[in-house]
Amino acid sequence: MGNIFDYHNFDEVFEFDPECAYDDDTISSIEENRKAIEGLFIERVMKALGIKRPAKFYPPKSNGDLRNLHKAIVESGSADTQKISVLYYLLLEFDYPTGARDYSTTLEQRAFLPAKYQIYMKGLWHLDRKEFELALQYLTHPSLIPTFADEILEVLVRHSSKDLSLALVYHHTVQPALTSRPAIECLFSAVGRTSVTEAFYFCRGQPEYAQRHMFEMLIALVLNNSSPDTIAARSVELVNLPFTKEEEGWFEDYLLRGDGRALKKGRDTLMMRKIGTGNFAESLSLKGTHNRSIGGLDWNTLSNAVEDGLGPRLEI
Repeated sequence: MGNIFDYHNFDEVFEFDPECAYDDDTISSIEENRKAIEGLFIERVMKALGIKRPAKFYPPKSNGDLRNLHKAIVESGSADTQKISVLYYLLLEFDYPTGARDYSTTLEQRAFLPAKYQIYMKGLWHLDRKEFELALQYLTHPSLIPTFADEILEVLVRHSSKDLSLALVYHHTVQPALTSRPAIECLFSAVGRTSVTEAFYFCRGQPEYAQRHMFEMLIALVLNNSSPDTIAARSVELVNLPFTKEEEGWFEDYLLRGDGRALKKGRDTLMMRKIGTGNFAESLSLKGTHNRSIGGLDWNTLSNAVEDGLGPRLEI
């Protein structure tokens, strides 16, 4: 019978080469990624373990640094499984150049690391490498309790902005309870760029104090962040939403007196809302509309769409 594995012993964890160290390419790549995503997830895990200033230890630049990092991990005041998880992450990095997962697999087997910890650390490792699709294959696993959900969502929205579906997949699959305002706003902007109506109902689901701010964000998203191909359809979708009396007031206030005054076509959009809801007299009092197209949205497109929607009511 073999000896019982002791993760406190550096030479047992790194038995494949007790003199191992990260190579220069690995170190520079980790540092570039840290800068790009504004902080690595492995550093957040280390902080949760109680390691202060993880960036001082990671990435380790020599075998001596790696030994110091191992010492900091094993001496931290957290559960064994959490410490072994961080060591597992380090071994994933050593695995990478080999094209196999021999080192990490050896650790998971010898230390009896539960599968959900393996899955989670692989997800964070891919996230730290900006391999978002691969990361999601792990981070959306049903066995996981969402951790760092706010930060994960922010990274997915900000750094895969060409493909917001990843952030939405994460949100819809994991359904994390987001707690930070930046994360909620990041998610909202992803929803709003995908569906005006879905974003509108998302607003209504927020705490009362946040609803007006997000409602105004939605108007700005539609008028400012729509492509020339979609702005007309998205604006028509916006003016046809079933606002409450209070939302109606917010809409007008934002576009006439608030920050929305500066939005191109803001007044035209407000006018179309008034026509669409039968406030013809009020719509006529809004001056300053013109037929110059701005980014694919012009008065004729809007008025024709609303006329089609009104049908016979237009002649009343």
